[in-house]
Amino acid sequence: MNTFTDTHFHLLSMKEKGVDIDNLDICYGMDIGTDIHDISLRLSLIKKFPNIKYTIGAGPWQLSQEDNIDYIAREIKNDIINNNPSMLGEIGLDYFHNYSTHEKQIMLFEAQLRLANELKLGVVIHNRDANIDTIISLKKERVNKGGIIHCFSADKEFLSQALDLDFYISFSGTLTYKKNDYLRDILKLVPIDRLLLETDSPYLAPVPDRGKVNNPERIIHTYKCASEVLEVEIDKLKEIVKNNFDTLLSR
Repeated sequence: MNTFTDTHFHLLSMKEKGVDIDNLDICYGMDIGTDIHDISLRLSLIKKFPNIKYTIGAGPWQLSQEDNIDYIAREIKNDIINNNPSMLGEIGLDYFHNYSTHEKQIMLFEAQLRLANELKLGVVIHNRDANIDTIISLKKERVNKGGIIHCFSADKEFLSQALDLDFYISFSGTLTYKKNDYLRDILKLVPIDRLLLETDSPYLAPVPDRGKVNNPERIIHTYKCASEVLEVEIDKLKEIVKNNFDTLLSR
């Protein structure tokens, strides 16, 4: 029995990449939305796992398909009202990929931050190569219930400001990659009551499975790495992450 909490994975994308969802062992965690109306395709998968939560949101990649931001925000709001997710996300900025202009990405991001406050939800944040603008938007449209910086890959300054803005910090399998000493150093700076761990399945499989299609069962490797870095027994770390996740969702 998988007793680990995985705070960020994508069941629909896993299925599309050939993961056997019907026989997947997930104890606890959260399935993450990425696009408008994807919840209609995800619900049948989510129902297979009575203990998992789910989110709804549109990331910057949505702009490659639909660039009417008012329409996107309106449809996300309707999806949330009709399906009662635990959080809004994942949303954010990605300057590594050219999904759209930076300006359009920021507009979509901030529209959903405002929506989170309107609907009294926390948010799941995607940030890739956009540290400064992500923080600017999070300060401008401060979310009352805070949320999660998912798959943390930023620097110490970003970490400090994200913590000040009441965010939890989640590390993925990239924590296990040999070259990422800086991430393991940043992990040591995260208050233990703000720490979360994730797989981001089907992406970013941890060592020793790097390069494979990821799934939540592989989160054990990320827990082992974090346990060693923090010098915390793995059973204790399981308890810490679960309690942190529960505390965030109970806000």
